Amino acid sequence: MKFTLLFLSFLLPLLSVEVRLKDIARLDGLRENQISGYGLVTGLLNSGDTKSPLAQETLKNYLKNKGINVTENALTKNIAAVMITANVPVYAKPGDKIDVTVSSIGDAKSLEGGVLLQSPLKAANGQTIAVASGVISFGGKDDKIYNLNRTRPKTVGFIQGGGIVEVEVQPSFFNQENRYKLILENQDFATLDQVNKAILETFRAEKVTTKVLSPTEIEILIPEKLEPVSILARLENIPVTPEYKARVVINERTGTIVMGANVTVDEVAISKQGISIVIQNPNKPYWSREPDQIEHVMIVKESTTVSDLVKALNKIGASTKDVISILEGLRKSGALHAEVIVQ
Repeated sequence: MKFTLLFLSFLLPLLSVEVRLKDIARLDGLRENQISGYGLVTGLLNSGDTKSPLAQETLKNYLKNKGINVTENALTKNIAAVMITANVPVYAKPGDKIDVTVSSIGDAKSLEGGVLLQSPLKAANGQTIAVASGVISFGGKDDKIYNLNRTRPKTVGFIQGGGIVEVEVQPSFFNQENRYKLILENQDFATLDQVNKAILETFRAEKVTTKVLSPTEIEILIPEKLEPVSILARLENIPVTPEYKARVVINERTGTIVMGANVTVDEVAISKQGISIVIQNPNKPYWSREPDQIEHVMIVKESTTVSDLVKALNKIGASTKDVISILEGLRKSGALHAEVIVQ
């Protein structure tokens, strides 16, 4: 099986592009809030829970609240117990609609065609923030899970606009001191220093001051006579050129390898299960294995990028597992100058 290579050339410092500060950082206090709840899905076509006591008790309690007492086993294959999750946007107002995700927690085979009964969604402190209900959808047509010859089980779906916000979540953002905190998404001292200097240069006339609090945090103090909204609007649109650490991210399940253009490989010889590759100085004689296996030898220049290495491995039919083990070996030997992340 061949693998997919996603080569992110924009990570190379020489080829990096400018981005807005809002795309790599956020202001402290402006964030989404997670909420969750428990509910019951009905209307399933004999694909619901068959053994789950949760669905049975939930149905009995729901009917009891409607004035209907059920003493016998009311569980049918048309209902399923589910968990409901959602994110509440910053400063969402009562009445705003949000998308919710519904997932089965019992032995239901499928939630397709089901309807979520009205369920409360609570924050971590137990406060009810929203309620959710509606018809569950899955989007798109049946697909295959990676390389398995079976369709994806429809036990996780979503309801677009199925949640209604009941309580406004107000973060403590605006303050009397006009003191705000900027947080970088990724820790990098070069980017941190660049952002700090860009802020001071942009607001030199306004006499805005900054203070680095940590490797990812910058405190911004706006003079009281200035309107903070105008300053923060300009702050978010400051152009910067971020720098990133060299990383190789591998997803073995999907056969995907994502790497930065600044990832390089030193001179090294690799041999694994019939695969031989040479990375060497073109002035030096190449290294090879047995004569009968010479067709597997490929020569690549010294200090090549990982993209050249992966292309060479792909040409000779290396599997994703081969590439993963080779990249891990290169990292441990010190020949691969990057962090390898296997998912």
